[in-house]
Amino acid sequence: MSSSNDADEDTEVLTGVHKELHDKYCAFLKGKGKSATLQTRRSCLHQWMVHCQEQGVNPKTAEESDVREFVDQNLHNADTMIASLLSDYNHIDPQTSQKVKVLQQRGDTDDAVVAIPPEDVQKIFEHPGSPAIRNELVMRLLYQTGVRSVELANIRLADIDFGKREIRITSAKANAGDENYIPYVYYHENLDFLMREWVEKQRQSYAPAADSDYLFLTQQKPKMRPSYISRIVKEQAKEAGVNEPITEDANGNTRWLVTAHTLRHSMASHSANGTHPADPNGDGIPVHMLAKVLGHRKLDTTMKYV
Repeated sequence: MSSSNDADEDTEVLTGVHKELHDKYCAFLKGKGKSATLQTRRSCLHQWMVHCQEQGVNPKTAEESDVREFVDQNLHNADTMIASLLSDYNHIDPQTSQKVKVLQQRGDTDDAVVAIPPEDVQKIFEHPGSPAIRNELVMRLLYQTGVRSVELANIRLADIDFGKREIRITSAKANAGDENYIPYVYYHENLDFLMREWVEKQRQSYAPAADSDYLFLTQQKPKMRPSYISRIVKEQAKEAGVNEPITEDANGNTRWLVTAHTLRHSMASHSANGTHPADPNGDGIPVHMLAKVLGHRKLDTTMKYV
């Protein structure tokens, strides 16, 4: 845990409205709880304010999508930290793991395996929408590497070794000390053309490109949000005729069969069962190896795909 001096030094990176709101809330917290709890809340507040400042978001007018992106980036933290980050959202069930709750609300959890056939995955690739190069690369990378949408969103250009077709990732769940932790994923040579076209040509035409370190961006943002990535997959799966509504959440929002995480599930299921297009012999990937690729901490999680 950081000392109070460390916390004070951390606030120096904040300026303007972000520092003003941070200092007001810290003053409000004084004497209102246990010191350890207060320190955690101050730390969470500081992280949120730094995130808002870096993204150019005014905390007073932040939208739900800004909060979701922030939580996405902190899913590797302890569950108590996630709970604290969401302490002002009273609709969260206190008996449910906060990480799982957030992922479930996004349709992005490993708890329920939903996979679609390889031929349906191919149909989605054939309906990338616009911009075609970027969207197809997004969807093919999700399926080839099995990364989560938040992990794909966090990939920087400096993380990619184009010669080795190797991408360094920051896992959303595993940590460097975990048994199944691997810091790299690999893509197939059939993505070389899409990579070149996007990175060397089309990406450069996007307004935020000059100031962005990230592989994927939009015309308005220097970094594509995980929710935006999932929306691309969902909409193009609908266009391809392979998506359908499966349920409705507590807020009345439709949950769809195919999201970005469905491509991860599909890759894992196809790889485990020898039905992946990249496995013409149908041998399948041994479960313990697949667990490493997916960053699963427990082999039981991977077994759900078999």
